[in-house]
Amino acid sequence: MKRLALGLAMGLCALAAAVPTASRADGPPLRIATEGAYPPFNMTSPDGTLGGLEVELANALCERIKRRCTLVAQDWDGIIPGLLSRRYDAIMATMNITPERAKAIAFSAPYMVVPAYFVAATGGGIDGTEATLAGKSVGAQTSTTHYRYVEKHFGKTVSLKNYDTASNLLADLKSGRIDAAITTGATASDWVKADASKSLQLVGKPLVDAEVFGPGVGVGLRKEDADLKAAFDAAIASVVQDGTLARIAAKYVDFTVTP
Repeated sequence: MKRLALGLAMGLCALAAAVPTASRADGPPLRIATEGAYPPFNMTSPDGTLGGLEVELANALCERIKRRCTLVAQDWDGIIPGLLSRRYDAIMATMNITPERAKAIAFSAPYMVVPAYFVAATGGGIDGTEATLAGKSVGAQTSTTHYRYVEKHFGKTVSLKNYDTASNLLADLKSGRIDAAITTGATASDWVKADASKSLQLVGKPLVDAEVFGPGVGVGLRKEDADLKAAFDAAIASVVQDGTLARIAAKYVDFTVTP
């Protein structure tokens, strides 16, 4: 949904809410980082438990590669530096595979494709086109492909504001401090469905740009971990082929995520 800049110069953010997953193998567990703040893909419950589509999928992939796994929450801005400093072994956090990120890390084969959408006030006259967004303020989560998309296509005509989390982005959209927001289709749909006042709506069509969004969302890995990449690639192919991915996704979103 949700990260183009690598943030390598930024300090590492604290890890939180380590959650063990089921094991069927001996040996050291894999540590998989997720943001825990990007529902329905990854989220944190009040008791600190991680959940969501990607957390459930991570468990399924670990079963396929026969490795014990532990899911840990990591703030988005520090998620790539944390991988490179070996604080965990993989990232599953709705991270689009992009050339910029591929300079620093490796990726598995895509395990998910998620469309992006603009969300704006109902009846506000914004339809996602440059003509209706010109002069408006648009919010996006910082260091995301969504932010990069607005920079590329609307950078000269809108006031682009960045947010550390999707929840803070939504708060400013609902309060009218920004005119529109860009996020994943699933997150956007959840915002609209949860808005009892019906004051928000998805606007325009799904946003497409292969250069910005890449081929899809993949598992982030260190470049030297070629064997782990091969294991994840095989596991991803398996859950796609036998329908496991589709069954998991259907619990959280109402569109197809299969690459």
